[in-house]
Amino acid sequence: MIFGRTALLKTTGQIRNFAVASTEMSEPKVHKRLVKFPKMDGKPVEIQAVYEDSLSSGSSVGTVVAFHGSPGSHKDFKFIRQKLDDMGVRFIGINYPGFKQTDGYSGQQHCNEERQNYTNAFLKDLSLTEKVIFLAHSRGCENALMTATTFPADGLVMMNPVGLRIHKSIRPLSRLQRIEYVYDLLPKFLADAMIYRMYHSFGLKVQDGEEAINALRSVIRCGLETTLPFIQKLQKQDTKTFMIFAGRDIIVEEEIIFESLKEYKNLEHFSYDTDIPSDDFSKILKSFDSCKGASVFVKKDTHYQNKLRADLVVDVVKKIFSLNDVKNKL
Repeated sequence: MIFGRTALLKTTGQIRNFAVASTEMSEPKVHKRLVKFPKMDGKPVEIQAVYEDSLSSGSSVGTVVAFHGSPGSHKDFKFIRQKLDDMGVRFIGINYPGFKQTDGYSGQQHCNEERQNYTNAFLKDLSLTEKVIFLAHSRGCENALMTATTFPADGLVMMNPVGLRIHKSIRPLSRLQRIEYVYDLLPKFLADAMIYRMYHSFGLKVQDGEEAINALRSVIRCGLETTLPFIQKLQKQDTKTFMIFAGRDIIVEEEIIFESLKEYKNLEHFSYDTDIPSDDFSKILKSFDSCKGASVFVKKDTHYQNKLRADLVVDVVKKIFSLNDVKNKL
């Protein structure tokens, strides 16, 4: 029922990784701007977007635009962003409306078409001209994929994607739809209290009932198989692609991601049990020289590879930008 963050750290290995990664963490640079886009009923809406932008003047090295899960925010990428700062890469963290950063709005549906209306308007206003990589976690992977087929992108990086069919966290889908139905019947203060307690009973981190119901609505309306045409379109583009996924993901079964991986052609695959040997980093990165990219599966990793595998993800970003530099010199 969650395609984003959690309050639980279940293994000492995870805690160890967090402790190492969290040293000397700098504060995010948060900005605001008005964004106007069409709602699902065709009527325009204008909201104040809250987002992170580490180098608003731009970067000659490149820009990474991040898409969070449900619930989630730009904060979910802080370990990655910290390392990108050291590289001089511009980091932009999108906050979708309704998740306690950017406010939601009346009539919001939380479907992909609506989310893309917001994304397209937001990115168009930024007028990105430098090298760009779209990077995402969980539910946000669908929108990053869709955006990569609309805006010119050097790379697409997906961490813990959700696959192309219904998986364990939303099965049966009818159960979640019934919860949404009951929520809409109740007075808002009762409905918010109900959904908030429900999320916290599962150990899921939300600030209030409004964030919880928005997260629920967004996972109910996850695109799944309807995103296949975007994968097919991506295959025709010169966009380097990287996917990393886990065997202990609380959201999606590994076999579902392996199924979807078949649709991503010309990716060299790497599988590991627990740790990725440091020597293998170079092997993974080298695959980008001859292939469209790489996929990595770690059997004992969890749903939070945006934190656990920040080092590898940042190395992939660096590699993709370096390939663009070489191409431009030819």
